[in-house]
Amino acid sequence: MDNGKFFILGVGAQKAGTTWLASQLDKANFFSNGGVKEFHVFNKLFTKNKRTNNQYKLIKRANINRHIKQRLKQEQEVLISPRMLMRLSPSVYFDFFDYLYLRQQDVSHVGDITPAYSTLGITKFSLIREGLLSKNFQPKVIFLMRDPAERAWSQLRMNNRFALEKKKRNTSPQQELKQLRKFYKGKSCIKRTRYDIISQKLESVFKPNEIFYGFYETLFSQPEINRLTNFLESPTISPDFSEVVHASPKSNSEATGLNELLFEIRGFYAPTYAWARDRFGDAVPDAWGA
Repeated sequence: MDNGKFFILGVGAQKAGTTWLASQLDKANFFSNGGVKEFHVFNKLFTKNKRTNNQYKLIKRANINRHIKQRLKQEQEVLISPRMLMRLSPSVYFDFFDYLYLRQQDVSHVGDITPAYSTLGITKFSLIREGLLSKNFQPKVIFLMRDPAERAWSQLRMNNRFALEKKKRNTSPQQELKQLRKFYKGKSCIKRTRYDIISQKLESVFKPNEIFYGFYETLFSQPEINRLTNFLESPTISPDFSEVVHASPKSNSEATGLNELLFEIRGFYAPTYAWARDRFGDAVPDAWGA
């Protein structure tokens, strides 16, 4: 299938340059995401909470009664958001992107870059691919990776930055070090950092020529961007490499024992480092310290 109709699916990894990449693609005339970088649809399908259940009941009841269905359509923006509709009915997601593609003649690529999709299972990846093919999209999956120890630490710093912004709660370097000792072993961190497992799931569903593997440490260079646009079958782009998006800066003062802990984290994720070196060889950045 080569119809010039492409869907860019960014599946992570979190804190590996996905937001910066999305901001650069968003400047390109050939790409559209409807103004939304992260849709968070497939990692939140059928969320079981009171609000969602009530909305689902409204839709189900509307299918029985045309009058209610018409009223629901008129009040839809008040009752339920478009992304919530997508989570209740994934077909809405694929219809939405099909519409984005069709409404703009110069758009050849549409997409959703949601790093949390790295946590999806084979069933949901299959649902995505089947939905894209049903709309005649050619899937273009992007999976960016970062040194596992640095990625885990960056995710924790992001969490602490959010806590500071929302709750005005500052975290000292030593407190962060204590958090990191537990954080890197947590389920959330493991699911986003075991690239070897994520790769197995992706490759169980998508074809090899549908998946792009890249590294955060080498992403910010024109040759790497050219490799990416070649994969995307898109026009070349000239990104702003100086642009910083959603960074989680490191503290100016280093916590005592940090280097030892990073070494410990690299040992914990040894299977991922081994997989990367076996799979990508010399392409693995030198910054990966294991």
